[in-house]
Amino acid sequence: MFQSGVEERLRDEYEEDGYLRPAYDSFCFANVPHTVASMLGTETGRTLPDEAFAGLETDVETVLVVLIDGLGLNRWRSERDVPLLERLTERGTVTPLTSVYPSETAAAMTSYHTGTLPAEHGVIGWNVYEPTVGESFEALPFVTKDGRQPGLEPESVADADPWVAQLDSAVDVHYVTGFPQHQQYATIHEYEPIEALGPTLEGALTATEDGSPSYVFAYVPHLDAAAHEHGTASGPYRETLEEVSAQLERAFDGVDAETAAETLLVVTADHGHLDTDPERNVDLTEIEVLEESLARDPAGEPIRYAGSPRNVHLHLQEGTVENVRETLTSRLEARVYRRERLLEMDLFGDRSPSATLERRIGDLVVVPRDLGVWYGGEHEPEELDLVGMHGGLSPAEMLVPFAVARLHDVGQYK
Repeated sequence: MFQSGVEERLRDEYEEDGYLRPAYDSFCFANVPHTVASMLGTETGRTLPDEAFAGLETDVETVLVVLIDGLGLNRWRSERDVPLLERLTERGTVTPLTSVYPSETAAAMTSYHTGTLPAEHGVIGWNVYEPTVGESFEALPFVTKDGRQPGLEPESVADADPWVAQLDSAVDVHYVTGFPQHQQYATIHEYEPIEALGPTLEGALTATEDGSPSYVFAYVPHLDAAAHEHGTASGPYRETLEEVSAQLERAFDGVDAETAAETLLVVTADHGHLDTDPERNVDLTEIEVLEESLARDPAGEPIRYAGSPRNVHLHLQEGTVENVRETLTSRLEARVYRRERLLEMDLFGDRSPSATLERRIGDLVVVPRDLGVWYGGEHEPEELDLVGMHGGLSPAEMLVPFAVARLHDVGQYK
């Protein structure tokens, strides 16, 4: 069952002129981890409305969350003939959710793994400028542009602690990821190529302790990479989605029927993608007034890298903000927000902003309508060559699926 009525309500309440704000208080991706915790017997925060489980019994031993990075709601509907997606829609419940702002992996996955909102954890995008050390760094790989570790500890990237630590100690936790993390809280099952996803996930599911509540989390990054390079309407995107689905089905089919009957499957995503036009994406280095107005780091270099091409944070010299804003508003098809306005709108979350967030937000934040906007030339021209992008507020980026079903109902058990 696809809950089209939820999408209609989200658009009616949160969309304005093609820009869709996060529904933090209801159908939002940030509420997924607390919903999982609730099903496992621990209340850790705000959960999704009960409507997201319409017609389903959620009293299970194991909750399996498969997070397919970059699978937007629009692509779920367009690719319905993929057998796994079709069965999930027919035999389970698919509910639209909004992502967080920014609709970026760094921000959204930090929200997932900490159970906090961007307003609290302070990760404002893939690129973060941290004033306390005077450096920009990439949040998830935690490196500067020249490959060094920035001058702060890894735990300082986000102003939050791991959410999984709040689960009851009786819960058996397994992570299926391409990189180890939270090893003190979970058994880590690493995999590298996409062909290893199926057997690795099957191994994690069969390794859960009998009779104990279990949480299995699988992170799948491959579709996001295909969307960036080729776009979501491309053959490689479709082929990658089919391979991901085949690997998941391989894992599900390897689980015995009794375990499958006691497992609730959740398939969701952190964000979708907007297909941009690399021929028209905007090189900010060509806007002279901006280049002249960028604030400088302690080494005297312009502060360029904060946010992403769909969520550009501009740190500016004193007295230049209004001039830059007027210039960008006249030259770009974009919303150009003052930092004060973003905080008033609760765009990063309906929580009091942390000091971490407040010092990292740019003086202006540029949210383009349908293109990428970044620093080309000698800086990062490869970013402007990407087709699929995310981080902004278009419905294509912001709306994601929350599909839930008993594993027994979608595997080959009938």
